[in-house]
Amino acid sequence: MSKLIWRDAREHAADVLSNYWDGITLPVPVAQISEKIGVTPLKAFLPDGLSGMIIKRPNEAARSYAEASESETRRRFTFAHELGHYVERVDVSNDNDFSFVDGRFPGRYNLHEFYADEFAGALLMPERQFMRMLEHGDSLIDIAARFGVSLDAARKRKERLEKNPPDSQVGEHA
Repeated sequence: MSKLIWRDAREHAADVLSNYWDGITLPVPVAQISEKIGVTPLKAFLPDGLSGMIIKRPNEAARSYAEASESETRRRFTFAHELGHYVERVDVSNDNDFSFVDGRFPGRYNLHEFYADEFAGALLMPERQFMRMLEHGDSLIDIAARFGVSLDAARKRKERLEKNPPDSQVGEHA
């Protein structure tokens, strides 16, 4: 039986966090994590309608790009999203001698985009810390500020965790 996409994305994000994050520093240093994994994050002025992209050519390091004119919180999410595309492809190919170009365009949403969004949310807002803040009664505005994400990203993470709660809480929210 194959894994659900949201579960796969969360598990990959948790693996990345356990291998490349100290478990303490917030906001999660997505640029440093990307560099450690082998993806160089860069700000650039991208073509109209493009928020971010990742380029990986055979035998070269991957480079992710986020639109320079967007807010820091948006760029952080874009870098995490593009890292999600990279992680998904590496997991599928299990090979560093591959090539792809992937852009984040509005209106083009598919299962790969869903995976990358779920991965980004789980990476930037680690489940345990996020749930602890919610249970403590912190507002979504405070939570967003603590994790260095937009209010919309924090709201979406909360909605997705409520829809598909962490395994330890499945029985509690039934």
